[in-house]
Amino acid sequence: MRKVTMNLTERDIENTETLTRRLNLRNKASTVSSALAITEGLTKKIVNGDELLIRKKDGSMEVVVIAGLGGAHN
Repeated sequence: MRKVTMNLTERDIENTETLTRRLNLRNKASTVSSALAITEGLTKKIVNGDELLIRKKDGSMEVVVIAGLGGAHN
C-alpha cells in the first residue's frame, strides 16, 4: 500500500462524498479506490472496442463516450 496526497477541488470533494454514500463505503479512501477500480474496468472494455451503453427508463439506449479513449466512437 502507498500513501498519496492530493489537492482536491470542491467538486472533487462533493463527488467523493456522494459516491461514499451511494456505494455504502466507510471512508473516502475506500471510495477513491472503488472509483478507480470501476473506471479501470470500464475504460479497459472501451479501449478493447466494446461500447458502454446505458438503457434509459423509456427503453432507449445511449452510448457513453469518454474523451481520450480509443473506443469505436473516438
